[in-house]
Amino acid sequence: MSSHISHRALRAFEAAARHGTLARAAEELGVTPTALSHAIKALEAQLGLPLLIRSARGVTATSEGRQLAERLAGAFRDIDIALSELKPQSGRITLAVTPAFASLWLAPRLAQLETELPDLSVRIETSYAPVDLKRATQIDLAIRYGPVKPGEDILVEDEFGAFATPALRDKVLAGRSVDLLSPSWRMPIGAAPSWQDLSQQTDLRINIAQDRAFDDEQYAVQCALAGQGVLLGSPHLLSLLIQRGLLAPVSPVMRLKGPAYKIAGREEALQSSKVRKVLRWLRSQFQG
Repeated sequence: MSSHISHRALRAFEAAARHGTLARAAEELGVTPTALSHAIKALEAQLGLPLLIRSARGVTATSEGRQLAERLAGAFRDIDIALSELKPQSGRITLAVTPAFASLWLAPRLAQLETELPDLSVRIETSYAPVDLKRATQIDLAIRYGPVKPGEDILVEDEFGAFATPALRDKVLAGRSVDLLSPSWRMPIGAAPSWQDLSQQTDLRINIAQDRAFDDEQYAVQCALAGQGVLLGSPHLLSLLIQRGLLAPVSPVMRLKGPAYKIAGREEALQSSKVRKVLRWLRSQFQG
């Protein structure tokens, strides 16, 4: 019997069970809700049991339906991965990162990545909100930021220090009063590092004119580049700006330990050859 069951009907049912509404499932599959409903009813008739409970609010899978939907979801993921790796566009990888990591670290290195891995093309998605990788199946790999938890795959543990333009750094070292530029992170990263932490744990002393807070690290970096203050920042995110001499550490040895950049992804995606290539490249950038 199973050999005669329509693949489209199985797709229709799995999408409906996952979304909880026929309209959303139909939108995902590019069909009308009526066509999708007919396909599911035909599947139920062929199997001889109900798979969905229909109501004005949407649809809910029966116990048999939930069991089938879970099996189908895993099977379809495996099929999609296998097919995508056979197609010419299989070299495309979607990477989910925070906006600051994307703009300050990843985007300036994209040309290098694609030169060193010419068979790959990287698409970046940015968000401060946590990514539900089970639902966001278009995302191949995510780099999350936060405190380290047991069992997590760490890309690099972050650290923080004081950075300024070379001219402003000289003023700081001469004892001149300067503004401090402090990002206030939107992400749930636990206790965010502060100037007070840096001062207490590293004995770094700066004569402060005022402490200016920013709700986005990128804005604070732009102000630092303009010479408007000393930035509490990550040497990892600022590495290219430091290499180019645009920013300099006020004290190279005085650093404060911070959260970590962590690797996340669905198991099947992490096992794909394209994701492994990108992971090796990412790790190589933070070594040494």
